[in-house]
Amino acid sequence: MRRTNGAARVLWPAALLAPLVFGLAPAAAAAPAACTWSESVLPMPAGALAGDVAATDNSGGYAGTISFGADSEQGGPAVLWKNGQFTNYGYLPDPAYDKFVSVQDVNGAGTVVGTAFTADWGIPSAIRSRDGKLERLPELPGGTASQAEGINERGDIVGAVETEVDGGPFWHPVLWPADRPGEVVELTGLPETQGYATGIDQDGTVLVEVDDPDQNRVPYLWKDGAAKPLPLPGGGYDVITRGISNGRVIGQVSYESGDAGGVVWDRNGRPTAVARGADLQDINGNGRIVGRTDAPDWDEYGVWNLAALDSTLGYTAERGLELRVSSDDGTIAGRTWKFPGGRDEPTVWKCA
Repeated sequence: MRRTNGAARVLWPAALLAPLVFGLAPAAAAAPAACTWSESVLPMPAGALAGDVAATDNSGGYAGTISFGADSEQGGPAVLWKNGQFTNYGYLPDPAYDKFVSVQDVNGAGTVVGTAFTADWGIPSAIRSRDGKLERLPELPGGTASQAEGINERGDIVGAVETEVDGGPFWHPVLWPADRPGEVVELTGLPETQGYATGIDQDGTVLVEVDDPDQNRVPYLWKDGAAKPLPLPGGGYDVITRGISNGRVIGQVSYESGDAGGVVWDRNGRPTAVARGADLQDINGNGRIVGRTDAPDWDEYGVWNLAALDSTLGYTAERGLELRVSSDDGTIAGRTWKFPGGRDEPTVWKCA
């Protein structure tokens, strides 16, 4: 359902992530609600040095990676925490690939999707879990790279495949349909420019980033062969899509004024500025959003009810944090680390 940061796209510099957006009135700032977030660190197996949560199945399951160290035979595998059980999916069993994977999403069946990277040039390949291990997903004819970004409960997976077009790399948005195992389908009806499928909703609606003629990213919704653009807010020209859930979309918008900020599109496609939303990460089916606020030191994260800021979580003298996941069960998740010099720990928060 969701997507954070794909291999083909990058985060914006902090200076660009200002709260003011031109041409789109920000939602009225809401005082953080009286909510006490209690954190718990998920268990890791003996020998694991670090870990984080990158995705949720929305019903108590969390997927991510753990690390046994760069030079360890066990590497950095994809893992799942669910109902007190820990599942290690390992890494891609191919000596041409690093013993590390990037997890992007997971569904209720425990199917994890993400990306593996070749050991020589770091070329990405889309992967999924099946029968307790990871496997590569098929690519389009002539494919030179790929990445998987989202999966829904049906098991449909979306992402992108790179081929060579006119002597250069070109990314195509694709779907790996659950009812046609072993197939990959390029999304049609979109502009004939580069694009990336970055998330998929439960009804099969796919969130797509498409390059315009100036190589700015514009958002589209695609379903059953039909595509429609999401309207950009006034003055907006570039969007990094960050998630789709229950008909709503979140993203980070750049404006001609030089400002930038988080935006949520409602089920009718209407965009609204997210108050103090400097770097949105995820949205759940109820419209709860997590991400980084505009605090100047990058040390505060927010929890929003749609565009309104409900509560904040910040660094303490003893501990840092990053929020990446908003689950339908009301939990949020990501990673924490101790000061000084602590390693990442996979962490879940509940609101009391």
